[in-house]
Amino acid sequence: MSKLDFKHVASIALSQFPQVLDKYLPGGKYNGNEYTVINPKRTDSNAGSFKINITTGIWADFATNDKGADVISLIAYVVNLSQGEACKELANYLGAGGLDNSKPPAKKPNKKLTWEAITPVPEHALSTCYTKHLKLGVPTYTWEYRNEDGFLILKVLRFESMVDGEINKEFRPLTYCRSDKGQEAWKWNAPFSIKPLYGLDELANKPNAPVVLCEGEKAADAAKQLLPSSVCMSWLNGAKAEKKADFTPLKNKSVLIWPDNDKAGKECAANLVNILKGIGCNKVALLDLKAFEQSPALDEQGKACFAGKVKWPDKSDAADALEMGWTADHIALLKTNKQLIDKPRGSTSVNTIEPTVSNGFKLTEKGVEALISSGDDDNKVYRLICSPLKIIARTSDASGGGVNWGILVSFNDYDGNEKTWNIPMKLFATDQGTDIRKGLLDRGLRIESFRDSGRRVLQYLQASEPTNRVGLVSKLGWHNGAFVLPDITLGDTEKPLLFDSESIAPCKLTVSGSVLDWQQQVASYCSGNELAILAVCIAFSGPLVGMLGLSENIGFHFYGDSSLGKSTLLNVACSVYGDPNEYRKTWRTTDNALEGIAATHSDMLLALDELNQVDPRIIDNVVYMLGNGKGKNRSGSDYKGQSSLSWQLAFISNGEKTLEQYLSDTGKSVTGGMEMRFLAVYASPHDDETTRKKLGIFNDSKGFAGGADLSDQLRKAVNQYHGAPFQEFIKLLVGGNQKDFKDFLYGGIEDFKQKTLGNSANGQVGRAAEKFAVVALAGELATHFGITGWPAGECINAAEKQFKAWLTRRGGTGNIEEMQILKHVASQIELFGEKYFRRWDKSKGGNSAVIDEHVPSRNELWGFRLTELIRNPLEGDCTEHTYYVTKQAFEVQLCKGFDHKRVARLLRSENILILRDSELQRNRLCTREKLPGYGNKPQQVYKFKSSSLTTVIERFNGDKAA
Repeated sequence: MSKLDFKHVASIALSQFPQVLDKYLPGGKYNGNEYTVINPKRTDSNAGSFKINITTGIWADFATNDKGADVISLIAYVVNLSQGEACKELANYLGAGGLDNSKPPAKKPNKKLTWEAITPVPEHALSTCYTKHLKLGVPTYTWEYRNEDGFLILKVLRFESMVDGEINKEFRPLTYCRSDKGQEAWKWNAPFSIKPLYGLDELANKPNAPVVLCEGEKAADAAKQLLPSSVCMSWLNGAKAEKKADFTPLKNKSVLIWPDNDKAGKECAANLVNILKGIGCNKVALLDLKAFEQSPALDEQGKACFAGKVKWPDKSDAADALEMGWTADHIALLKTNKQLIDKPRGSTSVNTIEPTVSNGFKLTEKGVEALISSGDDDNKVYRLICSPLKIIARTSDASGGGVNWGILVSFNDYDGNEKTWNIPMKLFATDQGTDIRKGLLDRGLRIESFRDSGRRVLQYLQASEPTNRVGLVSKLGWHNGAFVLPDITLGDTEKPLLFDSESIAPCKLTVSGSVLDWQQQVASYCSGNELAILAVCIAFSGPLVGMLGLSENIGFHFYGDSSLGKSTLLNVACSVYGDPNEYRKTWRTTDNALEGIAATHSDMLLALDELNQVDPRIIDNVVYMLGNGKGKNRSGSDYKGQSSLSWQLAFISNGEKTLEQYLSDTGKSVTGGMEMRFLAVYASPHDDETTRKKLGIFNDSKGFAGGADLSDQLRKAVNQYHGAPFQEFIKLLVGGNQKDFKDFLYGGIEDFKQKTLGNSANGQVGRAAEKFAVVALAGELATHFGITGWPAGECINAAEKQFKAWLTRRGGTGNIEEMQILKHVASQIELFGEKYFRRWDKSKGGNSAVIDEHVPSRNELWGFRLTELIRNPLEGDCTEHTYYVTKQAFEVQLCKGFDHKRVARLLRSENILILRDSELQRNRLCTREKLPGYGNKPQQVYKFKSSSLTTVIERFNGDKAA
């Protein structure tokens, strides 16, 4: 019997694939090399998940996970045939002669050609360009992409067809290409690594014009009619392809982004903002789509006006605006009414408020001048009393309590540095305002030397009636959906907010370089290095603690030998916020000072260097304080009316030892609460010593000789590029839909916990998993915003690996206090089992009162130790110890330092205590046994085998299965 030649039949079928698809899977759509069609084996009415590569024959249904590697397997799947039957079916249909006794001479398979675009298109090729598509027919629209000199780069063709009564749109790029064999031809693709923009020729002709960026060529052409003085441009493939386009020609330009009115369009616009700012555009703004929620009309004079409110349809763009009657005059009217630009949420700064001048004074470039002689306007005499002193606003507590009133002023010191001071009104009542004059002079205000100049300055301030209002906040970060920074508030507020704390200096938030600079010079070196990724993610998690309403702050501690690169982890984390040399703090401070430092980092990252510098006597209290986010309550006249400081943040630390090791030096032990507030991560992903010394904290040295060289590179980079990522992250958080962000985060936390722990973890480990999850999701959010430049999912993967490593080093998923109890009991038995437990041997006659009389009797007796011989002919004999601990000794000696009832309940719950069924039913903790020397009355004892205790400890540590 002749054998089937599968390879030959598959090759012939692939060469005639469109014919095969028309017969067996008709009605699909071609998109480049991909054919999408409804799966006839499913009940779906829409195509989408069933895709076939017409070049290779590879196919898959991503909904059912069915897949194959050639045409034969596809036909076998669709027609419900075996592979052999499908091969015969195809051979008969195509006349391929699928048997080896009738097949034509074998042909060498053609090597797949590689094509590259030829730009600009040669003149001789223009006349040979296709005017229609073999399958899709004649295009409805054709757009020509031209370079700065006006020469053709490629074309994009749009094809329309009616499917189920609706217009179906398909796009095909058409490019003139050269193969690696030297062949030239027009190809239905765009083989560009970075794709060109639509409208480069017009941009070159109008170099000073503002740019309008639309999603799609048709929208860009429509925008030209609505904004005729602008250069209206687009890029290939629309939303989700913006990161593949070359926007560098827009550097130093002012760009207005016109997004499509849908989720994809708005996400694309957010990405474009980051991209355009990163390449150095002068100005980037978003068109306010809410402005189109009004009907364009004409008044009686034929001028553009607006009628009633309308709904701006989903997915609408500039082309739809034209069809709905919008004109260039209507767009101009939006500009006049200041409705065209989407005002970014969060740009309020006290520095933009117009100052107020008190009656009887005037403010000039020279300074404040006081009226000293009145009369008509021409005869009024003014005298200079101080350098320019602007009265900005009346201030009060932003909480709405109507207290802490003050006056906000600003001026330049002798070196020209701008100073802002909120002067409490109560200072006007102290010693004729001396403290105010001292404060102004100390900050660099020049007060003239005339005798009453100081009094006049006080009069100028106190007599002012500023109408502007500014709310005072005592900490940075979130306030009712807005985010307060030292010099600006991001988000919508009823009035500008100002961080005001005379006793605490704000954290050092500085910006150097763009987001793109940081992404390329810092974040790119972190990619592939899970500890560096984790450190950066911790930095981004700071603002999420308050947003999610977490019950305690997020704290991580990187520990390990010196020279691993622990400081580098703090540096890359700090670079998100500012210059690490200024932003990073040290553990070498008092707990009182650390309260103030933490408060100035609320909703941000607090980085503390070198744990070994903290006073070991207070370290446990400090960890609780930072984790709980609240300072001490203080009494006394100095603190009357002052509330304790509070904060919500993520904090990161480093040191050579763990918290447990530092505490042990003072005779203390770590509690579960400390552990959860200060998660210890070993600062190297490597187990073997050689690799650890070479790479340190890194998995990948990125082409450098080792981890030390890469750390040095990052140290230089973070000093030069920093701060922009945090500013951008907050702007996008504030400007986005907070509910959507929270839904994403809450769902991601549960997914992370389920994936890493399932349903078996206790509360402590679940709390740790939640913090690792928030950190990972913060990084994923920053990636989604286009800040990190990392692949989606990399932050989740890094956090999962480090959480599992943390779990392994911790010793399993058990409760840490319970592990400490079990280890304490085991340690007591190991140390004192021979010393305080009298040996008890049961005689052959069954006399249970036989004890070891050959050792000296001790005054202190904890109980008895029964030794039994266990015979095993295969593995050898061994002994088993059963301990009978008297009630008094158990409570006072064995459980010293612990609640004896909790110890007993734990031993019972872990089936370590030996109890009778009746005792278990009555919830007893100890049993009764007759003991040597105690007469005939059974005594209360705690009875257990040492092997049972060891087994449970091993299970808690994860050393072996229970």
